[in-house]
Amino acid sequence: MGVGARFEKLVMDLLPALGLAPKTTRLKIFREGVEVGEVDIVAIDEKGDTYAIEVKAGKVDISGVRQAYVNAMLMGAKPLVIARGYADEGARQLALGVEVVLLPDYIFLSLDDLYTAFASGLARFFKAVLSLYTNLYQYLDYIKECQDMECICKKISCKELFKKLPKEARNIEMISLVLELHNAMPMICEEVDQCIRFLKSTNKPCGSQSRENTP
Repeated sequence: MGVGARFEKLVMDLLPALGLAPKTTRLKIFREGVEVGEVDIVAIDEKGDTYAIEVKAGKVDISGVRQAYVNAMLMGAKPLVIARGYADEGARQLALGVEVVLLPDYIFLSLDDLYTAFASGLARFFKAVLSLYTNLYQYLDYIKECQDMECICKKISCKELFKKLPKEARNIEMISLVLELHNAMPMICEEVDQCIRFLKSTNKPCGSQSRENTP
């Protein structure tokens, strides 16, 4: 089951808390035998009013708001959008005539989603560090005393550097991290070298000797 389908299932479970009873999903709308739209969820409130609900697992944009409104008008229902936010100010302004329920960004649909989000963030982090280290390596000795971007940009061309970096790497925090990594590299290499020598001499995993000596 994809993220969109899981989010839609979550929305179905939340509808009673909004005073809505779900009736059907994926309702296709036809005009003169031609399919002109599809409603994610159709629900009814306590007064008997019908809602055509557009579900967005991410942020709703202008197209999504417009689609919700048109689908609702075609079936004579009230439009409702359930999403995790607005994609931009245009979507927010257009949605003034459409009821919108926003769910928090931190809601995860499953442990798989949490793992995927964590793994994706970790991958982007390491990619940013590697890209920054590779492109900044030749300048590290020049900027090691800098405490802010203004100082760094006086020593090297930040404009040219930033063209080569992902956006996550274009800040003083990441550059400071790379500088610390660079300064610690001799010690890291020495530890790795010792570990390799230990493995060759004992055929045991690194750290096994210390564990064996632990009471």
